[in-house]
Amino acid sequence: MRSITQYLRPVVAVALTCTLFTAGLTAQSTPQPSVKILLPERTRLLDGQLVDLVLEVRNTTSVSGLSVTAGANDITSKFTAKSAQLDCNSTPDWVIRADLQSFAAGSVKLQVNLLADGKAVSDSRTIDVRPFSLSAGRRNVILFIGDAMGTAYRDAARLVSRSILDDKGNSSFREGFFDNLLEMDKMPISGNVMTYGSDSVVPDSANTGTNWATGNKSYLNAVNSLADGTDCQWRFNGATNASNLGFILDNPRVENLWQYLKRRFKYRTGVVTTADVTDATPAVEGAYSGYRQTRFEIARQYRENPMLGGRPALDVIFGGGKDQFTASARTDKRDLIGEFQSIGYRYVQTATELKALRYGQPTLGLFRGNLTPASNSVGLAASDSNMDVAYDKLGLTRPASEPVANLQGYTDQPMLDLMTQKAIEILSQGASPLEALSGTFGTPPFILMVEGASIDKQSHPNNSAGTIWDTIELDKAVGAARAWAANRNDTLILVTADHDQSMSIIGVSNSADSDYFDRTKSVDIAWKSGRGDQSATVWGDSFSNTRAGLPFTNSSDVATNNKGAGGMPSTIPPTATAANPYGDTYSTYYGFPAYNLDPKTGYPTNVAAPGSVLRRLAVGYRTGDHTGSTVPVTAEGPGAYLFTGYQDQTDLFFKMALSITGDTADGDKIVDQIRNSSNYPKTFGK
Repeated sequence: MRSITQYLRPVVAVALTCTLFTAGLTAQSTPQPSVKILLPERTRLLDGQLVDLVLEVRNTTSVSGLSVTAGANDITSKFTAKSAQLDCNSTPDWVIRADLQSFAAGSVKLQVNLLADGKAVSDSRTIDVRPFSLSAGRRNVILFIGDAMGTAYRDAARLVSRSILDDKGNSSFREGFFDNLLEMDKMPISGNVMTYGSDSVVPDSANTGTNWATGNKSYLNAVNSLADGTDCQWRFNGATNASNLGFILDNPRVENLWQYLKRRFKYRTGVVTTADVTDATPAVEGAYSGYRQTRFEIARQYRENPMLGGRPALDVIFGGGKDQFTASARTDKRDLIGEFQSIGYRYVQTATELKALRYGQPTLGLFRGNLTPASNSVGLAASDSNMDVAYDKLGLTRPASEPVANLQGYTDQPMLDLMTQKAIEILSQGASPLEALSGTFGTPPFILMVEGASIDKQSHPNNSAGTIWDTIELDKAVGAARAWAANRNDTLILVTADHDQSMSIIGVSNSADSDYFDRTKSVDIAWKSGRGDQSATVWGDSFSNTRAGLPFTNSSDVATNNKGAGGMPSTIPPTATAANPYGDTYSTYYGFPAYNLDPKTGYPTNVAAPGSVLRRLAVGYRTGDHTGSTVPVTAEGPGAYLFTGYQDQTDLFFKMALSITGDTADGDKIVDQIRNSSNYPKTFGK
């Protein structure tokens, strides 16, 4: 696959003199010439962070007299130019660019002046470049992303995994209090994160990841890239195919924190995910593309990263996605697994192999693939090969409305806590037995992202069991990191989400297992209207999982809540009695869930004990897609206090960077004082 520079090979250099560029097009009546700097209005960078500076000059056959200044510095000589076709119209245009530029800290005014067909045009941006210096002491960052893990998802995981019955039938969730909260709940600092993209209220995992990875906003499906004038070739017409790959990869790029720290300060870097490792959330830590589904290109950039002069982007890569690294699937027939091994990476494929790893050697772990790896029809990416969800890896029986597990022979996939534990060990240890025995001596600090991916992927089809157990799996991984970081003062741990989805906590269900798991009984229902038709299948587990295709129920007996244009489309008369307030099959106002714990796995089971009925949590969905809701963030370690309050998702980038500088001691002392003082109230379960 050709690199981006081959698509943009300059045809002529722009000098400080009035050199004339002629597009070779005949003069015609066109709109007025203009120039635009392709940087957001609120561009923020770190000192030395790389960014592509791209100027688009529209409606002109020639460009001359270019002048580009960054504050007091003239940087005109860094730019090269070529004629281009922007906006898919017939007017002549130019693209002038200087790739991989950076600025010193301060408020930097970028000013562009030039002559377009002899007419003076200009544009400017003021860039806020934040200072950055490495702390005298090592500082690590571990970022946990629960994909789509809004507040309700954390609530659901807590209610299921912490409402556990003991051998006497007593629950650990009593009178509205928990004996033990989630690991992510126990972190001392919490805040809220706004997740909007540059072009949308409801974002996806690529542009939200770009937010925290680069500190800048971008458009839907973008991986650390900004919009440009050739997007019309593919982005708005669905023409995301191999013939348009050059247009997809020519978007201006902004360096992410992982490459920034590795390039400038020799940090070790890693990604751990239960998704395909080239999926959007891991991709933003190691690649740059205008479109998240360029999976083969993303895998190539993991091996040959453009910000690192072709060196590998990451020291640890764990997850699914074997196909994108396999010669038989790739259109360029490169064996990326072999290429990683040839430069010193270990390669593991099972939980057993992962457990056996020792020392800090770079490692590629691909734990899931398709039985027959192949490219897709447009030659951009193979089919996803995400790891199987926690519920299926544990061998639990799926509810009737959810798909039966099909591991396709991948029966030894690791759980996320093991993947996290091993990633931390590799990134924090020496590369040889002698170095490992000496602890952290001689090893650089690290930055790691860990993703619980199928919280989102199971929420899209409204599979509540798959979603909730994956959230519990992520929390166990958070526990592994917190245990490693305990009694250390050098590691910031963050837990947040890229975006939300629509699941809500709606009550408790007492459906019998005989109904909950029965795949032989279902009812098809349909609605027809002048605004469109809708259909759904109702299974016996519907009281525990009200899917988006079903009307929400209203258990209130107030007539005005149940009838008329403003009423709910479905009602259930309450049947609870004083003698049995928990007797309803579905109740919003009475009862607590109560699960049994599997002592072998440490996860709650989803079946009733013999002779009893399991009180399951009841949830409902309103869509099968993302929402624009604010998501929570919890933090622990140096700089954790920075993450309080409402904040934009791009702020996470700069706050992580600030924590690494070590300039957080005063705030850290306040957190420790509040956390450890008996003068302040303590939350039960923490």
